[in-house]
Amino acid sequence: MRIANQVYVRALLVFGALLAMGWLAIAPPSWGGRLELWLLASGVALAAVIRWGPIQCIPIYAAEVLLDVANHRPFAPALVVATGLPLGLLATRWLLARWNFDRHFEHSRDVPVFVGAGVLGMIIPAAIGVGVYSFYDRVDAGDQTPWGFVDFLRWWFNDFAGLLVLCPLLIAVNRRSFGAMRARPLASLIWLAALAALAAAVLLLPPLATHYGYAQAPTLLASTVLVVVGCLFFGLVPASAAALILSVAAMMSFAFDFGSFAGEGIVAGLIALWTYVGGMIGATLLLTGLLAEQRRLEHRYEQVFETCPQPLWVHDAATLRFLLVNAATERLYGWKREELLAGTLEMLAAPGEDQPLPVALTLDAAQPLQVRQLTRSGRNIEVEVWARLIHYGGARAWMVFAFDVSERRALESALVDAVSAEQRRLGQELHDGLAQELTVALLVTEKLAIRAQAMQLPIAVELEDLTQRISACIGSARTIAHGLSPLTGSLGNLAVALTALAKSSSIGQTSVEIDTHMEAELRLPFESRNHLYRIAQEAVQNALKHAVARRILIHLTVRAERIVLEVFDDGQGLKGPGAAGTGFGTSTMRYRASAIGGRFSIGPRPGGGTVVTCSVPQSPGVSHTLQSSLR
Repeated sequence: MRIANQVYVRALLVFGALLAMGWLAIAPPSWGGRLELWLLASGVALAAVIRWGPIQCIPIYAAEVLLDVANHRPFAPALVVATGLPLGLLATRWLLARWNFDRHFEHSRDVPVFVGAGVLGMIIPAAIGVGVYSFYDRVDAGDQTPWGFVDFLRWWFNDFAGLLVLCPLLIAVNRRSFGAMRARPLASLIWLAALAALAAAVLLLPPLATHYGYAQAPTLLASTVLVVVGCLFFGLVPASAAALILSVAAMMSFAFDFGSFAGEGIVAGLIALWTYVGGMIGATLLLTGLLAEQRRLEHRYEQVFETCPQPLWVHDAATLRFLLVNAATERLYGWKREELLAGTLEMLAAPGEDQPLPVALTLDAAQPLQVRQLTRSGRNIEVEVWARLIHYGGARAWMVFAFDVSERRALESALVDAVSAEQRRLGQELHDGLAQELTVALLVTEKLAIRAQAMQLPIAVELEDLTQRISACIGSARTIAHGLSPLTGSLGNLAVALTALAKSSSIGQTSVEIDTHMEAELRLPFESRNHLYRIAQEAVQNALKHAVARRILIHLTVRAERIVLEVFDDGQGLKGPGAAGTGFGTSTMRYRASAIGGRFSIGPRPGGGTVVTCSVPQSPGVSHTLQSSLR
């Protein structure tokens, strides 16, 4: 019963609204106006059919019949002509549903879909009306001047105008439509005051003549700007309501020949009036489509941002204040979103970190950045960071991707240490085992060769050749041992091993030099020193192969808390902005630095060339005699 009563109330409301609008449209000539106004009832009718269902076609049909009779149309053809609008509305509604139209205009495609469906749907009432009345006037009334194509266009345009002016406002309106206005009371009051002033100007001020003869140009410009501002700040519904108010004011001005649209002929006035109304409505719908597309893209980016499985945030480049954080950031660092948004990036800096993220994050920094950060529970984690400078909210900001690599680094460290230990063991066995036994064999064969030569035995030549082959094997064994464990030959002394590397790498016109600053005792385990040597070796080889360098400098600085290894070259430098992080050799150096808790970077050298840097914290309380390093 309640639903039925609601249907009846809605039907009476639609019937009354259509009658009132129809009466207001045909009444101006009786009030002294020079023409009837447009019948905008089609916009109300389509909104009723879309929001309340096809059942509303019944009161729409009844209202159409009464309006045609009131407009001095014969009753019999009015019964047929009145079917045109309901049929056109049903066709329009079917097209909108087929093309997935959203009545809140949340997608950019909704605007062209609405216009296209309205254009096609309103052909039906115009065709039925013109066809029926043309036939009746010619046959029954004896009128030899039938309705023509111009009448069809006027009828179709009248119904289509009703859709454009009223329907978007009525189908999109809801309780939240004016929320933006309530949220900005001062801006809303200023905008409403401007709307009232402009409507009064349209009704009261005479037209302003222009050089081009178009007297309504200032009015059209001001009205379009007002509607566009309303759409941008408050949305479709307030902007459409403003366009409707100004359109009605313009129609009254033209119909009663006063205000801004006075003094025009019928044809010129209709053109000016349609230009005015079409400019405002067109700007509103176009801007609505663009804003809908922007909202759709923003929503998609928000979903990608929030559902990213890795920590992702945006912070202000100047103040370091968090602007956006996703759920993964909360999970990794343990802080709630509200706490992060109320704080700055410094709350994640680990104590004792020599280059925290705010310091390391620069435009020319090689990425990924490797930093230690602090969780809310006080746990230090190893993080790799990729960052991009963006503009957010009118200011420069960093969008940061963070990857927790603590477990990966632990596994990498264990794997690299195991490989290094096995290489060192094999190197020692080759150096102390196989090489020593080959040395004994060499001494024996040399003695036999000398004796055979003294006795002039035929085998003397073969023994001499065997001696040379054993000597070559010893050299090969020592070379392999040095390759497997380069620090073994230097008794674990990193500076001595680097000096030998510099000497052996100087080739042709390229000189490799070594510079050491020993401000404290080097307290790194054997495996860590081996990794530093390998990093220096790889950096020197890269400079020799790819940089076309003439001078390479290995710089080793040992301080009480940190060891810094730098390899400079004066070659052609890095090629491309991303070259610093690519290549198997660079990745290997990065992994080795990570395995020993160091910070690795590669970048351009001031004055030309490249600099490779590895900074490693000292290991306190570790003895580094050869015996302790080989135990």
